[in-house]
Amino acid sequence: MAKPAKPYEEAGKWSMRRRVFGQDLYVCGKKTKSEAERAMKALVEPLAQRGKPKGLGPFKTTVAQALQDMGVERLPFLKGAQQEVRRINRYLRAAGLATLALKKHVPEAGAQDQPASGETEKKHKLFDVELEPPQAERRIPQGLGAHRAAQAKESLLADTEREGLARMCVADVQAYHVQELMDQLRGRRKAATVQLERALLRGFFNHAHKVWCWSHPVSNPAVGLKMPKVDNNRERVMSEDEQRRLDEAIQDCRNHLVGPTLTLLTETAMRSSEPLEYARWKDVDWQQCILRLPDSKNDRRDVPLSPKAIEALQQLAELNPPQPEERIVQMSYEALAAAWRRACDRAGITDLHLHDLRHTSATRMALKTGNVFIVKALTGHKTMSQVERYVNVKAADVVKVMHAQKEAAASTGEPVDTVGNLVRGDFGKRRAA
Repeated sequence: MAKPAKPYEEAGKWSMRRRVFGQDLYVCGKKTKSEAERAMKALVEPLAQRGKPKGLGPFKTTVAQALQDMGVERLPFLKGAQQEVRRINRYLRAAGLATLALKKHVPEAGAQDQPASGETEKKHKLFDVELEPPQAERRIPQGLGAHRAAQAKESLLADTEREGLARMCVADVQAYHVQELMDQLRGRRKAATVQLERALLRGFFNHAHKVWCWSHPVSNPAVGLKMPKVDNNRERVMSEDEQRRLDEAIQDCRNHLVGPTLTLLTETAMRSSEPLEYARWKDVDWQQCILRLPDSKNDRRDVPLSPKAIEALQQLAELNPPQPEERIVQMSYEALAAAWRRACDRAGITDLHLHDLRHTSATRMALKTGNVFIVKALTGHKTMSQVERYVNVKAADVVKVMHAQKEAAASTGEPVDTVGNLVRGDFGKRRAA
């Protein structure tokens, strides 16, 4: 660090300058010499504790420039990079900077990709990140001019707040700056979208503080904000009648991969990306009836395979002779989703999403076993709270279980009074002695 400088008078006020770890610090407008020294000390102490910062530091780097740098560092190893890059590019366009573009990474033979410096998780490189020159105006597809104009008018205030934040030096950002942006987004965007934008900023400030050793802002300005409540729990489960109608509609699919793929998703509670992108034929353990995913949303996991799931895999193998390194399902998500929508239309099924098959599988396993730990192993979730979002048991399901117990007891000759959720007791009055 440089030697301590001395305060000096400037236009009747006290100012002070220091250069610490390459950072030019400046305070001004203080009434007294000691007040200027205290203000400078408040800037210097966090820098001394953090050490030498990366790059130009928070006093000379705008939020947009820092987001661009973070994107180049982190996006290559981030599975959700395709969604995150869109959020980052809004800030880059607002500041007139080059935007980020992703390309699928193709590793060289024998190369071992490692994460950027400072990353704690050891992940393989997924994307290559390139910078695209800023465009004066984004090209609007033909026929969308009026729609885009209406969108721009609606989001004008939020875009103005985002531009101000993007052009601000990182060290100057306060919680109220981020709060003002969140307030403008509320009501104009879904609550989950607002939360995702806040998550981007929160993660950025954490990255700058922990990885880049940036001392300012001293506390994360994207934490402790008043945010809209996210209520996006979905409880849609495919009924047995809907599955019967859907199975009939799938018979008319021209792509014969659709049927066994949907059966595999329904039986295993896998995310659609897992058999479409991650799973390879070499990952199938036919003896143990387990699909050993080397990678997924939550890293590697073992997927239990039911008899129907095994049968679906065998059908897929017949359609495309399996090669160890080949994907299990040779079709894109877009093709599968389109076939799904058409099959639902033919079956007369509404409001049933492809991802609802995961809810369906988890709920059926919960009803069949009553064991939440088995459901957790099926879905591959890390916590019970995550499992609860996918087990959607209704009152009608409970009634069905109760009456099934009664019918089973009657068929075996067991006293019907012993069937129920509680141990039957005698609550009558005591007999007189």
